[in-house]
Amino acid sequence: NRTLANPTNLINGASYILLVKQDAAGNRTLSFGDAYKFSDGEAPTLSTTANAVDIIAFLSDGTNMYGSFSGNFS
Repeated sequence: NRTLANPTNLINGASYILLVKQDAAGNRTLSFGDAYKFSDGEAPTLSTTANAVDIIAFLSDGTNMYGSFSGNFS
C-alpha cells in the first residue's frame, strides 16, 4: 500500500498520466495527497486483482492535479 504525496513544481496547463499496476499478489491500495482532485471529491477505487492496470490522467492548474480515472485494463 502506498500514498502518493503532493507533487512539486507543477506547471499550469500541463497534463500528466499515471499508470498504476498491481503486482502479482494484488490487493494493494493507493491513497492521494490533498492536491489530487477527483470528480465528486472522491478518489477512484483502483483495481485490486493481480497485475491489474489502471490509468489516471491529470491536468494541473499549477497548484492542484485534476484527475480522470480509467480502470481495470486487461
